[in-house]
Amino acid sequence: MVFAEAGERIGVIGALVNLGLSGLKFAAGILVGSVALVADGLHSLSDLLTDLVVIVGMRLGRRPPDKTHPYGHGKFETLAGSLVSLVLVGVGVEIGLRAFATLGEPGSSELGPAMMAVALVSLGIKEILYHATARVASAVKSPALRANAWHHRSDALSSLAVLFGGIASALGYSAGDGVAGIAVAAVILASGGKLLWDSFYELVEGRLKGPEEGAIVRAIERVPGVVGWHNLRSRRVGRQAFVDVHITVDPEIPLRDAHEIASRVERAVAEALGGEVSVTVHVEPKEEG
Repeated sequence: MVFAEAGERIGVIGALVNLGLSGLKFAAGILVGSVALVADGLHSLSDLLTDLVVIVGMRLGRRPPDKTHPYGHGKFETLAGSLVSLVLVGVGVEIGLRAFATLGEPGSSELGPAMMAVALVSLGIKEILYHATARVASAVKSPALRANAWHHRSDALSSLAVLFGGIASALGYSAGDGVAGIAVAAVILASGGKLLWDSFYELVEGRLKGPEEGAIVRAIERVPGVVGWHNLRSRRVGRQAFVDVHITVDPEIPLRDAHEIASRVERAVAEALGGEVSVTVHVEPKEEG
């Protein structure tokens, strides 16, 4: 299978990295008896699964419009982002419950150094992967890839929590491992909740966020010949933004000139938003008085 698209390539790289990290964390966690390391391994394994979901979502989302989907298939990418978020929330709950159950158990004297070593490796690798994935997500305007980038970032932050737990265990605080696991759960739940909200906002046809709509308005008002505008509507379907707007023009100008003004508005809005944009402009004569 050839992954010609940048988003798919970074997804495959992330899957391979997560596969290696999950094996490392599981092995180290079982070897020294660390629930936090095993929990972190579960998180990395969930990253591997979501990498695959994102790759499939991006492939489906890039399919061209057809008779049944005239606006394209971009919502498949949004759906993939929703699944990533749901997995994050589920894993966070599971890790929190497991970690809470171990708070009263004695810690291992070998726990601290092992946790710190593995956590440092994971922290560095996943932070690099986060930045690489976020750059590609920004370039291709992919909501699924953006969600997966934050999934990588949450893994890096959870590794930081595990690192603190390892330090606590090394200093003789036996509850440090369990506390670290709870911290991991809190980070994952917070990340998953935010991503899930963003995905649902798009799935229920939420308008573009304030800064984007502000850019649209400024672009419309800069076009010569536009007297006014109203009925601005916007939404996002995967990577593509859709914008509808009514503009008013001088009622005395020729139809050809009114059409040219509308075309300039379409180009200006598309340039202001960047990425894949579909703009529909309805032209009306300015009413006298």
